[in-house]
Amino acid sequence: MSNLPHALVVEDLDFWQETLREALADAGYQVWIVSSYAAAMEALAQNEFALATIDPVLDDINRHNRDGLRVLQHILDERPDMRAVVITSSDPNHVRRKVAEMSDNVPILWKDEWDDALFLAVVRDLFRK
Repeated sequence: MSNLPHALVVEDLDFWQETLREALADAGYQVWIVSSYAAAMEALAQNEFALATIDPVLDDINRHNRDGLRVLQHILDERPDMRAVVITSSDPNHVRRKVAEMSDNVPILWKDEWDDALFLAVVRDLFRK
């Protein structure tokens, strides 16, 4: 059994799954990757995670899908000690508003401005709070 902290990556796109897996593994996390709301709920029921990275839209074809936001709400309601980061390419104003309605403690990073070092700095800052 690993003593590494566990991170859940909730992301539907392979490229971003791998990008996040590599960054988190390099930072010392054991990483679980899921691509749907159902898989996220199953993983959360079976494991203790320190961190989740969440894409609000878990369906590249249906841009109105907000299953990732449902995952975030579940974590905020049921796992108050768990940290979360939203990582998205969706409309900035819509995502900011929706996430702010849920919590003011969830940072948002934009895929089109991706920087591994910034991501890891945001994750480290989450655990200082």
